[in-house]
Amino acid sequence: MLNHKSTFLKSSILPALMILALIYLRAQHGFLLFHTLAELFSIFVGTLMLVIVLNTQNFIRNDFLIYLGIGYFSIAVLDSFHTFTVKGMPFFGITTATITIHFWIYTRFLEALLLISSPLFLTRKLNIKYMLISSFFIVSIIIWLSFNFTAPEFINPNGLTPLKIYSEYLIITLLISSLIIFFKKRSLLTKKVIYFLYASLITTIIAETCFTFYINFSGITFVIGHIFKFLSFWMIYQAIVQTTLKEPFTLLTKNANTYDAIPHPAILVDNNGDISQANQAALKASKKSLIEIIHQPIHNIFHPNDVQQNHCEICIAIAQHQIISNKEVYYPQSNEWFLLTLTPINALDSTSSMVQTLTDISQQKLQETELIAHKNNLELTVSTRTSELQTSLETLTQTQNQLVESQKMAALGELVAGVAHEINTPIGVGVTATSHLAEETDKLDRLFENKTLSSNNLKAYLLGAKTSSTLLLSNLNRASDLIHSFKQVAVDQTSEQNRQFKIKEYIHEILSSLYPKLKKANVEICVECEKEFIIECSPSALAQIITNLVINAITHGFESCTQGKIKIEIIQEEGMVKLLFQDFGKGISNEHLKKLFDPFFTTKRGQGGSGLGLNIVYNLVTQSLKGRISCDSELGSGTRFNILFPSKIL
Repeated sequence: MLNHKSTFLKSSILPALMILALIYLRAQHGFLLFHTLAELFSIFVGTLMLVIVLNTQNFIRNDFLIYLGIGYFSIAVLDSFHTFTVKGMPFFGITTATITIHFWIYTRFLEALLLISSPLFLTRKLNIKYMLISSFFIVSIIIWLSFNFTAPEFINPNGLTPLKIYSEYLIITLLISSLIIFFKKRSLLTKKVIYFLYASLITTIIAETCFTFYINFSGITFVIGHIFKFLSFWMIYQAIVQTTLKEPFTLLTKNANTYDAIPHPAILVDNNGDISQANQAALKASKKSLIEIIHQPIHNIFHPNDVQQNHCEICIAIAQHQIISNKEVYYPQSNEWFLLTLTPINALDSTSSMVQTLTDISQQKLQETELIAHKNNLELTVSTRTSELQTSLETLTQTQNQLVESQKMAALGELVAGVAHEINTPIGVGVTATSHLAEETDKLDRLFENKTLSSNNLKAYLLGAKTSSTLLLSNLNRASDLIHSFKQVAVDQTSEQNRQFKIKEYIHEILSSLYPKLKKANVEICVECEKEFIIECSPSALAQIITNLVINAITHGFESCTQGKIKIEIIQEEGMVKLLFQDFGKGISNEHLKKLFDPFFTTKRGQGGSGLGLNIVYNLVTQSLKGRISCDSELGSGTRFNILFPSKIL
């Protein structure tokens, strides 16, 4: 309170100096200059109020201030006519005081009605458009009446008429009523504003009282009345205009629309920690009325109740004028979380207030807690599922490896069966030739023992023996070659080690082991290699690649065909080997071509197909041979596999 009184006393210094200046002008230059300057100040204040409220309404929407601003501007317009219609002013050629007094009385009535009705807009909303239109019509009517109706008379050669005096008394009564109303509504106004409003109303009452005594414009009561009118407008200036410019956020009503527009609780608090203003959201949150919380310690209502006021961080920050930005605070009394901010309104003024705002984040905190719980559960679930998937993947990989090995063994088994079948022919021929030779030898031996052996018998035996020996040797060599090829390919297919070998020769050995299958399917294979060359890689990988491609071509490419043809082309290119494997079979559709190297993809499901043949080829080319493979095919035009790999794999 001392701060407000100090401010009030300081604001009295300048008007005192201006009053002395006006008295000096009155003494030196007469009534007209004194009256003009005194009235122009009230005109300036009224005009300035309208300019300020219209330019600040977007961020300080205060209906009480807007109402006074528009109203005092209307008074300023009428006071300007009152000023410029005084006898001696060079504007309207007025020779009497009648029009001037009419403007004065009508304007003072308007001012009194404005002040007595203004408290309504401490709690109500104002329609600015209607207020402006109404003010325009009222001012226009008063101007028209003042210029066109000289009756009733308010002044005559003997002085003021009773009507003028009683009109002033009525105006004074309205002003006293305004003073009483403002006193009752003082809780809705800041202390600084209410002091200046009281002072403005009291000085206006004194001024109006003085205007009931003067006889002419040169009288002492006329001068005193204008000095007090000047003081009343000065107080209005202090209360509204200066407060708006210097302290826009502490302006006037504690339930100003500016604060009510804030959707979250906003509380204005002084340096002592007492509430000086709160918006509707704050009242709703506290479940109290404005009268119940005004001038109460903020700690008792808007701070956590689990800490004493002298240990409260927020109260300490208020006392030390410190800023708090977005601090999460738990309120145990309501089991709620709020995001708290504390901001000084005027950091340069040690007596300035602070604004505390609260944003309810209880729902966010609850969601955050639930989110953390869900996250932990999700991590556990993901961990469990990952472990299960890892186990499934390991099982699947193991199964796939077993199938691959089974496929290898199956291919090797087929190779053994084919070679066993193929070797039966030369062995059978050899057995037949040997049996025949043994029979002929026994026959020759009996002839010799019976001494019936003739030269013709001997010649016939020798010829037969020679034929049988030739046939036996030829077939045994054939069987030896088959066994050698089988042995080489079988050993390579069970070994992963790299070695050097001639590629064309080795491919022929692979194809020799596959001869039974090729013969049965009536498939002819042509191997083209411009020049034999040596490569170093895993012969096992190459053997399995050629074997699987041949079996795939026989099984799928030449299905339902009576014969077929396969072409294998080998090209050496700058340290790389290009192997082109082409069958001239029925081809592959685009739909199947996209999945060709996928594991377990087969068109022979249920007919013995595992779907691993070409997947094994792909893995062997890309991993064992460090190369790449692609496939081109069209239905009816056959299929070509393009394989490229280094000629030497380290």
